[in-house]
Amino acid sequence: MRRLLLLLTVPSVIAGVMVAVFEQSLSEYPTQEAISFFEQTRQGVRMGRMLEDAGLDLQEVKEDPQKARHFVWSYLLFSLFRYPQAFGMILLVGLVAPRLISFDMRSRAHLLYLSRPLTAAEYVLGKAGVLFVLLLLIATVPALAIYAAGLFLSTNTWAILETWDIPLRILAASVVLILPTTAIALALSSMTRESRYAGFAWFAIWLLGYVAYRILSTAATYGDGMPRRGRRHAAILPDAFTNWMYLSPYDLLGYLQRKAFGLLQDDTPLLLPITVVAVVTIFGFGLSYYRVARVLKS
Repeated sequence: MRRLLLLLTVPSVIAGVMVAVFEQSLSEYPTQEAISFFEQTRQGVRMGRMLEDAGLDLQEVKEDPQKARHFVWSYLLFSLFRYPQAFGMILLVGLVAPRLISFDMRSRAHLLYLSRPLTAAEYVLGKAGVLFVLLLLIATVPALAIYAAGLFLSTNTWAILETWDIPLRILAASVVLILPTTAIALALSSMTRESRYAGFAWFAIWLLGYVAYRILSTAATYGDGMPRRGRRHAAILPDAFTNWMYLSPYDLLGYLQRKAFGLLQDDTPLLLPITVVAVVTIFGFGLSYYRVARVLKS
């Protein structure tokens, strides 16, 4: 676990370096040349598609340093949440969470905890706190540190006024990542005394959901004979996200995080995705509480 936490600092450092490079290029070159530099990188190819999905015009962003700074920072921080930290979260929680409750039940250590003035809700909250801290360390803290470093490295004294909402977006994306994943992990751990079963179920949910989403959304998107040239871009259209994303926790959370960072402007109401995540969160914590309370009564 320590090695994984150390490894997950590497993407944060890379994202911080990219923010620093962008700020330095923005101070030395016109905004158009700074954005053009990023367009030539591998990230820049994906960035161009994100601009369209965010409802922004590329030429308008190139001519406006304020929009350029806000978009690039949001994009880099979203990429940090969406790719390395999300996969790191799956591995980290898969290593830690399965033993949190199941091992206590197998070793009957929960009887020692609950023999003291400690309720079942407090017990579950304490276990959830372990995962909260770990996920904050790999996602929220690095993102806020990158934002602070960007302000420090920026030569524009008004950068904080141009990007004041980004910390709030980071916190919103963190809530989307932390609450449902913690609830699912604790629920699985509470359902068995064998931690390996909980670990297997945890990875199976993410892997099978990811594969199912890819297969079904690809069939829905490309089933009409769309030419190969347009397929790659079509995969990021809103319909491809919303049709089957509820089968995949990774894609559902990624969709909400993308919305949180303002990088996706579509007509899809947010009520249903938020409701699904809220129901899963409440059900997961509720199931964990029920299992622990039942043991306490017996």
